[in-house]
Amino acid sequence: MLMKFDNHLPLAALDVIGAGQTGGWGKIAISVEARSVKYTDSVAAPASPNAWCYIRQGSPQERAASLENYLGPIVNVTRGRPLEVVWINRIGSMPAEKPGDARSLAMPPIDPPPMDLAEDIDQYKSMNYPVGVVAHLHGAKARPDSDGWPLSPASFEGNPYGMPAYRSYCYPNDQRAAMLWFHDHGMDNTAVQVHAGLAGLYFVRDNSDAELFHLIGDETQELPLVIQDRCLNADGAGVSYLKGVPLQKDPATGKRSFIRPEFLGDTILVNGRPWPHAHVNPKIYRLRILNGSNARSYALTLADPDGKIGGKIWYGDLLTAIGNDGGLFSRGEKLEELDYLLLAPGERLDVLLDLTQIDNDVLGSLHLVNLSIAGYDPTQPEQEPIFQNDANSVFAPGTPEALKAIAFTQKSDGPHADLPLANVMEFRIVDAPHTHGAGGAAAPAAHHAAAQPPLDRVTLDKILLRYADDESFRWDASTPGLIRANTDAPVVRNRFVLLMNDTAGKADVEPVNPITGAPWRDTQMWELRPSTAPAGDASAFTLPFDAKLATPWEEGQPAAGVAYQVSRAFFFEPADPNPPHAARHADPLWPLATDNVDPAGYPPIYRYAHLYRHNPAAGRAIIRPREGSYERWYVANIGNDQAHLADGVPDMHPFHMHLVNFVVLRRFRLRKDAAENSVFARIERRLDFDGVVRHDTVRIQSNELVELLVHFPRGYTGVYPYHCHLVEHEDMGMMLHFDVQPQGAP
Repeated sequence: MLMKFDNHLPLAALDVIGAGQTGGWGKIAISVEARSVKYTDSVAAPASPNAWCYIRQGSPQERAASLENYLGPIVNVTRGRPLEVVWINRIGSMPAEKPGDARSLAMPPIDPPPMDLAEDIDQYKSMNYPVGVVAHLHGAKARPDSDGWPLSPASFEGNPYGMPAYRSYCYPNDQRAAMLWFHDHGMDNTAVQVHAGLAGLYFVRDNSDAELFHLIGDETQELPLVIQDRCLNADGAGVSYLKGVPLQKDPATGKRSFIRPEFLGDTILVNGRPWPHAHVNPKIYRLRILNGSNARSYALTLADPDGKIGGKIWYGDLLTAIGNDGGLFSRGEKLEELDYLLLAPGERLDVLLDLTQIDNDVLGSLHLVNLSIAGYDPTQPEQEPIFQNDANSVFAPGTPEALKAIAFTQKSDGPHADLPLANVMEFRIVDAPHTHGAGGAAAPAAHHAAAQPPLDRVTLDKILLRYADDESFRWDASTPGLIRANTDAPVVRNRFVLLMNDTAGKADVEPVNPITGAPWRDTQMWELRPSTAPAGDASAFTLPFDAKLATPWEEGQPAAGVAYQVSRAFFFEPADPNPPHAARHADPLWPLATDNVDPAGYPPIYRYAHLYRHNPAAGRAIIRPREGSYERWYVANIGNDQAHLADGVPDMHPFHMHLVNFVVLRRFRLRKDAAENSVFARIERRLDFDGVVRHDTVRIQSNELVELLVHFPRGYTGVYPYHCHLVEHEDMGMMLHFDVQPQGAP
């Protein structure tokens, strides 16, 4: 593939909102609209809409006939100053599929999977059709009515669900300075609606930003980078979602199924442009990186494929990680030459790029590269697997495979990349002033600018340490690591959650899962409790780990054959005999929005099925933490073959909890012992930053178990989702919820 990095990184084209632009009362309005946008610098926006976009009222984008970019605004707010955002749905509806059905939200203009797939794929039959858009500010500490609850969308005008066409959310912004992002969270339709373009950035700022910018130069040296993958149409004027979730047809029955249900694209976009370049000076840059992809993970580092300076290829040592989802680290982590940073969907990174010692006359440019392509075969792109673990998903820097992946082949028409997905963007190092996305290259410099000194790491760590503590966690230099801010507050509960892939192929041969009483699925999420079933009972699931669910003052430990039962596997009520929410089909995992039969002459009213309810008397419970409390959550990513757990290779799952930040205390991996038993063994990976940083999303690799210390902040009670952030998995049922109780509740 011809590789020129000829698109500009479009920062100047984005709607950047400062605190002073939100009005005297701290209020803005953002609408969701179908708009015509450009995907490349060289192809004009088409006449008809080709994306869904977040459009701020009063912005230049609101008045434009077409847009330079599909990404939503970049919102900057000051810590502690609330902001009200009114989210307005301007997307229309489409006709009912058949008489008597409700109208649904219009399909996005991205070549989505056809509605009639429900005729062939059972999973589609049991998922809710789109009824509206839901804005979720990912990483925000917000009350439930402003969190983006998936069952409370802004629906279309005149909808038959009794839902408004707008939602007004208040964001208190009483949290650490951090890079958040907002995206759609529509029930069972997050994947296509985010893919249609519904994503934007949200920065909570405080004095730490001013101190960091003073250290490195100024705020112009901050580059937000939203990395996403797409499948561009042949004309470059639109995208195809369906191409990235390829279908196959059974020759005997003619039924269609997915080769892979998760979207993986063939083109890497940064800030809405394929493989762009940015002009940078020999300075220090603050890269604010978001993985906004549906399902693709990235292993990021810097490289010069030509080795122009002494044959050096890998430049990971120019990077220093200083922050992630939960804000700044308590100390910087300088990478080594052959290091890389993993980024799963939903995760963010705050990284300093030090170019002060680069001789741009010699080097000229560096590439941000992605080495998470070990499973990719360009001759069979539809067979590319989801990220599983470093060993089988990443070409490590310094290996021949990594060099071949990023190296260019010179041909008559220019440089070609053997694996385009190994490239993300190019940094072109120049002396001249420049603007990003201005449409032209920087003017040549008459002479070299005065050299900027390299990163002062001593001062950097002093800044980071000053902002290390908050109401949930504080830095303990003796550990070193993050501990409970209130050490007198005990850990009041241990929880155990399974993220599960059907590695045993049971969905194809067992119509009913005896553990849950529901069908097996490719992906599921379970909450566990100690088993009370007799030995050998089919409802028990045996794991080599004791989560100490009955003794929360103890840490969980690996143990032989501990039996659990599923306390909950459903987001909705598995069965509801009372109208208007009677199940339409036998599958209780994802009931469709159902109809209410009113007296004759009244139109039907449509509603979502009931949320799964806490009912201990019936042996059914949901997780109910208390505000202000600490809990340990053990989250395991495993397959469903109990007899051979360590043999399966499930997908990596990014585990995201709304409302909270958490710290990863320990990490374990399944392996075989000398007797061929599956056991959990403790592991550590330096650049996972376990124990020393806060997360709202953590990637749990294949066959791993993590121990999370979770704090539920005071002042926030009610229901919040938690789920896998491979958004197709979220839509497929890997989502449950917790219900935070008031401090004094019984």
